[in-house]
Amino acid sequence: MEKESVNPRDVIVKPNYMLMSLQRILVLFVILAGVIVVVYYTPMPEEYFENCDRECHELDWPMICRVKLVIEVYKTYSKSCNNCAEAHGTDCPPMCITADGRERGVLAANRELPAPSFHVCQNDILVVDVVHRAPAHALSIHWRGQPQRETPFMDGAPMLTQCPQPAYTTFQYKFRASSVGTHMYHAHSAADAADGLAGAFIVRQSPRLDPLRKLYDVDATEHTIFVAEWGHSMGPLAGVTPNTPNAESLLINGKGRSSEYSNAPITTFAVENGKRYRFRLMYGGGSKSCPIKFSVDDHVLKIIALDGSSIKPVEVDAITFARGERVDFVVDANKASGVYKMRVVAEKSCQENLEGVAELVYKTLDRKTLQKTNKNINLPVNRELTTVNSDRCASDKVLCLNEIHSAGKFPAKLAAAIDEVIYVPFNYSTRQISAKRVESWGQTDGFRFTYPASPLLTQGSDVASEAICARGSNDDECVHIKNIPLRSTVELVMFDQGGESDHIFHLHGYNFYVVGIREFNTSIDKQQIKEMNEKGTLFISTNLIDPVIKDTIVIPKFGVVALRFEADNPGYWMMRDERSAHWTRGLDFVLKVGEESDFVQAPPDFPKCGSYVGPEYFLI
Repeated sequence: MEKESVNPRDVIVKPNYMLMSLQRILVLFVILAGVIVVVYYTPMPEEYFENCDRECHELDWPMICRVKLVIEVYKTYSKSCNNCAEAHGTDCPPMCITADGRERGVLAANRELPAPSFHVCQNDILVVDVVHRAPAHALSIHWRGQPQRETPFMDGAPMLTQCPQPAYTTFQYKFRASSVGTHMYHAHSAADAADGLAGAFIVRQSPRLDPLRKLYDVDATEHTIFVAEWGHSMGPLAGVTPNTPNAESLLINGKGRSSEYSNAPITTFAVENGKRYRFRLMYGGGSKSCPIKFSVDDHVLKIIALDGSSIKPVEVDAITFARGERVDFVVDANKASGVYKMRVVAEKSCQENLEGVAELVYKTLDRKTLQKTNKNINLPVNRELTTVNSDRCASDKVLCLNEIHSAGKFPAKLAAAIDEVIYVPFNYSTRQISAKRVESWGQTDGFRFTYPASPLLTQGSDVASEAICARGSNDDECVHIKNIPLRSTVELVMFDQGGESDHIFHLHGYNFYVVGIREFNTSIDKQQIKEMNEKGTLFISTNLIDPVIKDTIVIPKFGVVALRFEADNPGYWMMRDERSAHWTRGLDFVLKVGEESDFVQAPPDFPKCGSYVGPEYFLI
């Protein structure tokens, strides 16, 4: 009997389980070793960092930046100064606030003017302990330019996102610095900010990720410029009296000069010949909040960003901008060694003879370097950029917002048909209180804004329904809320019907695209504006390709603007009237994006507040 032949393919070979196990162990070992190496060489976040100012890198872990702000009533030329201003060539100690050379009360943070600058990297976590030691003050701090997507209750809008902080308490702000750019932080009350409670807030990114990095060589902390109005007739009563008091000087980084003290210290900025420097400029405003013009003698300013968002660079001799706005510009240090004046001057139509000065100082270099760099000295461009729209925009020597282009493209969904178009007229009304007194207040869309008794975001159920503005309501004051569906596209059409002056508005929680701006010479009613917009005749031209991105807008007298954004950040977000000296003058309103179920909830122990009415009883 013949044996059947066996096909080798039919032979079952048993797997070597031991070898397979060893292979798996080796792979796991390699992966584990790689993770250990990455973790070992990557800086891990620590619990406390008093200073997060550093070179940013895209592979670094975010830092936890914990700082303390002690808010107290302080004064200029305190005992810590030791007459340093009178001693020529003597530097004043850190705790000495010189301002414009005269004594004045200051609402100071850490006894500094302006408040301490924060310089962090994108996605760093800020933990700011605000220790409130100023008596008889209700305080909140707004972090301008930060969307607060994860922590809307840290936006710092009193009675909207938090209870105002009472005196002699500590409130801890904790949020992620997610929005890159030049920003600010300040007291929500403009009078408190005018008294000194405002400072720079810079969020940098890795140089490799920064699209503007090729335009400059140096981006240093010491090249931050904070401008503010200053005056001795300002303070807590500013804006309450019928006539807003004039400012008396403009301070640059807390220093300036007055006619009485022409030798007071001023701020200096050091540069080296042959380098390009990025400066970060912001305007904290004051009681009057006049628009200001900034320039550097004999130097061209290359403007590269507005309100923290990149634009296509433009070269100008000067820039005019308004309270709350920020400007990034590059200076090419290609002049002969010496001292050049930095100047800020208020618009004469707002106030005459209001100005401030600082110095741009070249470090001395050898003659060879000077000869080499002086060959390519930029010539004056004889052109100005302004964010304040006016009839000057018709000049070829003036660039206005509608002539500025964003560095990025306009999102297609915002260029298409818009889901929500919201028309917001604003005006001023007056009422005779007595034979000698006339009360004036602002209103938007017929409503005079006031704050609720409890924060809308964290205690919405405690806010009475009758406190909210209702359509057709004739109440003197109410909480003006406009509802917007989450993830809808929105166009805000805001226009001035009163013609009192230019108005400045800042939107919390969002940036917006300025797609149209126009100035009329007369008041136009809401129905006319709506019909013109629907027909496409409201604006002479609109930019739906690369409009500039901002969070603060100047609406000209009898002017109209169209602002577009995607409502993708749920919460209660304020459109704030920047010229209000205190919490409000009636022109504010609130955007409610989404429903309560969409909102990020505050921690269970978040502070609560509201009205109190005691039990009904009789004293016998």
